Order: sequence, then C-alpha cells, then structure tokens
Amino acid sequence: MVKAMAIGYLSKVSAGNVNAAHTEGNVVVAKKVTLPDGSALPYISGQAIRRMFRDRLADLGFSLSEPFAKVDGQEVTPPGRPWEFIDEDLFGYLDASGSKRRTSPVRVSAAIGLYPYQGDRDLGTRSFEKFNQSMDAGGNMFETEVYTNVFRGSVLIELDRVGVFTARELGEKSEAGSRTLDSVEREKRLHALLDALGLLWGGGRSARMLADLSPKFVALTFLSVKHPVFLEALMARYENGAITLDLDPLKAALDRFKPYQVKTFFGMDAGFLANEEDVKRALGAYGEVGEVHEAIRRAKDEVTALWCGPSA
Repeated sequence: MVKAMAIGYLSKVSAGNVNAAHTEGNVVVAKKVTLPDGSALPYISGQAIRRMFRDRLADLGFSLSEPFAKVDGQEVTPPGRPWEFIDEDLFGYLDASGSKRRTSPVRVSAAIGLYPYQGDRDLGTRSFEKFNQSMDAGGNMFETEVYTNVFRGSVLIELDRVGVFTARELGEKSEAGSRTLDSVEREKRLHALLDALGLLWGGGRSARMLADLSPKFVALTFLSVKHPVFLEALMARYENGAITLDLDPLKAALDRFKPYQVKTFFGMDAGFLANEEDVKRALGAYGEVGEVHEAIRRAKDEVTALWCGPSA
C-alpha cells in the first residue's frame, strides 16, 4: 500500500534575499545557519516555503481559509473546515481553544543553501528630493545581505491522510463525526500541490529581488512507508562555473529505501547540471528520468492511478 510521497528538489537563486532574519541597524540580514567550521549557509524557512505553496494554490483558483478565520487580539481561530479549504487539509490548523487540531499531512523542510554566504550586500537609497524636498534634505541608505546559491528542499506528503479527517480533527466527540473526501477531490488537491511545486516563487523583497524557487532538479518517489528520503541526499558542487550533482549520497538514499519504493521519477532542467548525462545514466536504474515538468506530470498520473484507476 502506498502511504507517502517523498520529494527532494534543487532551486537556484541568482541574486536575492528570499527570507530575511531581522534588521541590524540599516542592514536587512539573511537567515543563515552556522556550520561547525564557522561558515554560514543561507536558508529559507519552512514557514516561508509553506506560505509560497499557499499563495500558489490561491493562484490556481483555490479558496484559502485565512479570510474566514476569527481574529481576537493575538488569537486566531481557523474555520476548521478542511473539507472546504484545501490549505486546512494539506497544511493543518490549530484552534487555540484545543477543540480542533490537524497536523499537516504535508511536511516541508527549510530550503538550505549548498554554498556558504560570502558577505555580499545590496545598497539601496531613498532620496528625499523625489518627495518634493530640496536636494540638501538628503535621504537615507540601507543595505540588504544578498547571495547567489543553490537551495535544496524536501517535502514529505502523507498520502493516506490527504482528504481524511478524524473526529478529533473536526472537534467531534465520536468517530461517527469523522469525514473522508471522495477520491476525485483527493486527487484534485494532490495534483494542485504538485502544480504549486512547479510554480513555486515568493518571499520578501520580491518587488526588487524576484526569485524563482521552482525546482531545477526534482526527485519524487512513492513509498509504502513514511520517510523524507531525500532530506540529506541532495548535494552539489560548484566547479568551473557550473553545478555538479553529487550522485553518491543520492544513490545511497535510493538504495537504502529501494524495498519501500513503488514508483520513482526524476526531472531536471536542461543545462542546469554540468554532469547531466551522468545523472541520467545513474538515476535511470531507479526510475524514469526526464525534464522537471515531465516528472511532475508522471507523479500526477501516479496519484490518479492510486485512487481513480490506471492513468491513460
């Protein structure tokens, strides 16, 4: 029985600060984690990634629950109607009173930069002259930490929980209050999530530092167990001005979980990896290899086959 889908992906940011930490004086600082050797890797928080997914689902025409939540001071009470709102189904919710709570069936990691932050900053200025003041009035200056990097991210989807709501999640006292969506709606929601992955973008400062977070390389595997197979498996080196995927950790992860894999798909954008042909040959032993959009389409076909019969 297929219980989960694990996704690992690589995205590229040419110049940006997708998810800032805080402000030090007039400097907008990028979020970073420090390695044992003292170097720092930029990262994009899981919360930011989930926000991007929600926004893309809204772009795809789905109504989100947030406009229907009740706000009282700092307390937000969600509608708690996951059969109605796709975001409550996929990403869960918490009623502060404790009467209703759903743990997210879609688990998202932070997107971690593969290369250390080099200390680059973008200088911005605001001239008061543009606000009908004299040139003598001057203006102000600010800086933003920026990076160019390849980010790795991971998603684990509990397929057997999407569209399935227990009585406790719905605030009902007996199991008779549980609820399950029909297979067509469950399929529709998972298709939308995969589409959102292929359309992923967002974060702060997008008005002047637009960043595309959609995968340039993606691995998707359907599993009979629940495990984030690709969480630590994607590594890449920057050599001679090009990105080279390290195959050994990825193959080791695939070999380890091979007994639990049902179907596996890989996709990569042409020209993204310097060792593209080596990657195709090596990964072809584990599953189908094509372009990113093809891998996502094949994963959608597999979702359809799970609940609605074999795909055409």
